[in-house]
Amino acid sequence: MSNRVRFVLVRPEASENVGAAARVMCNFGFEDLVLVEPRLTRPERAYVVAHRAEDVVLAATHVTRLDEAVGDCVRAFATSRRSGKRRGQSLKLEDAARESAATPGPVAWVFGPESNGLSAPEIEHCSDRVLIPTAPAHPSLNLAQAVAVAAYELHRAQSHQSKTRTGREASLNEREALYRHLEEALSAIGFLSPETGPARMGELRRLLERSRPSPDEVRFLRGIARRMARAGDLRRRGAPKSRIRGGGRGGGSAG
Repeated sequence: MSNRVRFVLVRPEASENVGAAARVMCNFGFEDLVLVEPRLTRPERAYVVAHRAEDVVLAATHVTRLDEAVGDCVRAFATSRRSGKRRGQSLKLEDAARESAATPGPVAWVFGPESNGLSAPEIEHCSDRVLIPTAPAHPSLNLAQAVAVAAYELHRAQSHQSKTRTGREASLNEREALYRHLEEALSAIGFLSPETGPARMGELRRLLERSRPSPDEVRFLRGIARRMARAGDLRRRGAPKSRIRGGGRGGGSAG
């Protein structure tokens, strides 16, 4: 199951951290490494620190955007040491590891740059938020240390995981397309405004992420979104209410 887990480093700054992360990934049986817009001044240093994990560094995928790194995954776990209402609910590290191990399909674990961590939009793009608790006096983990702690918990969870769910979940790309579609539809019927839209979409996104929709469920919700968008379009044109409801004779709903 280790080959289903992808470690994603967003804008890493120190080559040594990339090498150390690759080494600890191999320690716990992981090999899939993705670098998003790396900002390494001396990339060769990663190979020096990797120590028998040079092939992981060499095979690492380089992309320019986070969605390229996690789009085909079923879940993406954004790691952070910060919590708060605006960041949404965070999972404990050990709970997130267990959920990751029980998830059918590929999953990604996402780590931010050394200087300031993941941005709020990057965390929002991921399906889950994972809090790595640290002592208040020394709260900041080194990037490679954060990878090591997560890799250990993942290895431990996978060693004890019993398969309980077999249905495929919709990928992040499929879910992102749904959220865009819902945002357009809800704007069309006047539910979202420029002032309330981001907050309401954030709440809706978190609600749907907790439900782990299947591809069929995503298609069903997009069908609802299409009807809402059509209703909003008809309303703007001043169409009769019966047409907006999609009703036929007698006002019944369409199938």
